[in-house]
Amino acid sequence: MKNNLPFCLTLAGFDPTAGAGVLADIKTFESFGVYGMGIITSNTFQTDNEFIDVQWVDVIDILGQMELLMKKYKFKALKIGLIKDFDTLLQVIRFARELSPDIHIVWDPILKSSSGFNFHSEQSLQLRYLVDYCSLITPNWNEFETLWDVDPTKFSTDKTTSSILLKGGHRKEKTGCDILYSAGQSMEIAGNSFHGKSKHGTGCVLSSAITANLAKGANLLESCTSAKRYVEKFILSNDSNLGYHDKK
Repeated sequence: MKNNLPFCLTLAGFDPTAGAGVLADIKTFESFGVYGMGIITSNTFQTDNEFIDVQWVDVIDILGQMELLMKKYKFKALKIGLIKDFDTLLQVIRFARELSPDIHIVWDPILKSSSGFNFHSEQSLQLRYLVDYCSLITPNWNEFETLWDVDPTKFSTDKTTSSILLKGGHRKEKTGCDILYSAGQSMEIAGNSFHGKSKHGTGCVLSSAITANLAKGANLLESCTSAKRYVEKFILSNDSNLGYHDKK
């Protein structure tokens, strides 16, 4: 194993199509020149356009694998994707901070699959205060409204201490244009909606690309911008619903 590559860790679901989840994250890490490791949070029953069911991994098992890996390897950044509930997420984030206080933590808040499968109940969303433990959160427009209970156009950055990348794919105006809220500022990252064209797993790929960039020492705006350009190429890589990863 090369020892000069930064280490990244992903906690995500297993998607058998490899279009999303932990397999997509590892592909993305590889493309960005970081060494990726992964812990499974769930086993999903899905294709690229249909989601049937999910089986969750017990939080004790997730924490056990985290402890084993994080005590041996110095991870620069951690990406968290599909996870059972916010209580599990809080345990995972606190444990990660305990083992590695300076680690970048990127949370992709998957509340519903692209095919419409709901993962979290409204009751569990009462725990949204936990987002302040993250370095960056990457919600889409609908997830943002659910988590912060506010119209994104009226959002005040003093409502959270973590940075937020609001993805613009579901935006009514300026579709495809993302907004990065960080350090009391909001910055737009221009993009292309490609007339609604997309791919299975784009959210996973975006968040893992950002994670890789942060691990390599890029600042937050650079990391998000670079990741967005990568996802745009991913979307245009072929005409199917499963994208191809290219070396950067």
